[in-house]
Amino acid sequence: MKMTFLARASSVAAFLLILAPAHAQIRTDQGTDVSKSCEQGLSIPAPYGESDLKGHAKFPAYCKCFMSKFEVRAMKAAKYMQANPGKAPPGTLEQSNAEELEMRNSCRKQFGLPQVVLPK
Repeated sequence: MKMTFLARASSVAAFLLILAPAHAQIRTDQGTDVSKSCEQGLSIPAPYGESDLKGHAKFPAYCKCFMSKFEVRAMKAAKYMQANPGKAPPGTLEQSNAEELEMRNSCRKQFGLPQVVLPK
């Protein structure tokens, strides 16, 4: 699977977000810190970011949905890394990207927003 620079940058950013909850114990119900992460996606062009949702009335609800799913995934990864120091959670970058795309589309569907379709 060929990845563009933007896709790689997005994946690196996602990985860094995965690590943050392990150190900061960030929770979605703590508000602004987590929602800012989601809002940063508005500056990334679709389909790799959420720029197509900029100004949409349902974006805050979508963001809350996505970040709650992202938090569950991040906490799972953090627990794995605590139990296995020095090891990254199993799976490939492609698997991680596919999982994130599924989370995004699940939340978009929940709020009647357009689905993300990646170019082939």
